[in-house]
Amino acid sequence: MTAIKPTLAKRAPRGMEMVRLGSREMREFIETEAIDIFTTMTNGGCTFQQSLAAIFLSGMNAAENARKEL
Repeated sequence: MTAIKPTLAKRAPRGMEMVRLGSREMREFIETEAIDIFTTMTNGGCTFQQSLAAIFLSGMNAAENARKEL
């Protein structure tokens, strides 16, 4: 499986923050998790919007858990 090449934006989209993911392994792990969630959702009959929302909410949940560990 080929990893998705990162998009290198010069500035953050309005209302959003940019985050550096660190190592290539970390980026590939996050990509794999997002693809797994998307695949599970779409195979379960969810819409594209629902699948993207699930990825977003999963990331928010992971960030909240990581913040609690600091």
